[in-house]
Amino acid sequence: MYNKNFSKGVIFTCIASIFWGLPQPLFFNELNHVNTVEIVLHRGFWSFILLFLILILISNINEFINIFKSTKKILILTITACLIASNWGGFIFAVGQERVQDASMGYFITPMISIILGYLFLKEKISRLKFFSVVLMVFAIIFLFFNLNEIPFLVILIGTTWAVYGLLRKQINVSPSIGLLYESFVITLISIPYLIYLFQYGTSSFLNVDIKTTIFLILTGAVTIFPLFFFNLGLKFIQLGLAGVLFYLAPSFHFLTSVFILGENILIAKLISFVIIWIAIILYVYDTLKKQPILNNTQ
Repeated sequence: MYNKNFSKGVIFTCIASIFWGLPQPLFFNELNHVNTVEIVLHRGFWSFILLFLILILISNINEFINIFKSTKKILILTITACLIASNWGGFIFAVGQERVQDASMGYFITPMISIILGYLFLKEKISRLKFFSVVLMVFAIIFLFFNLNEIPFLVILIGTTWAVYGLLRKQINVSPSIGLLYESFVITLISIPYLIYLFQYGTSSFLNVDIKTTIFLILTGAVTIFPLFFFNLGLKFIQLGLAGVLFYLAPSFHFLTSVFILGENILIAKLISFVIIWIAIILYVYDTLKKQPILNNTQ
């Protein structure tokens, strides 16, 4: 039987993944009239403010302060701040350009890119099934390239930035919330002067368009923190491998949202690429679950 802690972990992780997949693209679709860079900078700023207040109230920020004592942590987290800002930008741009399917495909291929990075930089072994999954993923991207006559930049940007982000975060022992606090702090250092500049010259969407836009820009922080909180909570009760599998709910809902709610057209070439990637994912998930017993009392 599944124990209660295991059930909690699955539920919390599913809440996070479904939120990333459904409400989040719909939320940013309401800001499609705002410049992508401005949204990213607001997201970083309000995420820092909200996360800082939460950690002050329920925890402490000693770990955040200790980051400044380590040159390695400062360097890596500054790089990951740039990566996560680029990832946010790619996703928000995809939503604004009615290309959520590209974002979906980007997150679908992330684990496959992570496998390659782990093999190249961490000397991690690759099973035959996972190797075949990677081959299928690469074939799907090449197929898309030749049929659309263009390089799928958004797919590659979103998938690569998220995978490299995960690789670098593995190099340091910093909790996800504290790491995000530092990353949003770095983005905030850029956000404040840039947003003041926009406001001063009347080109800012904040307080200048309508009350809905202003509220939604402020809520970008909550939209960022909410799923992260539940995902990290879920990780306390289930294995990382299973959490990674459940994360596939996010790009799955991205795809469903793009077609059935946002009304995006799906090209045959993209559909075929998705099918190939889904086959790769099934093999990847099977190989992952085969090696990790999910009925494990983790507490």
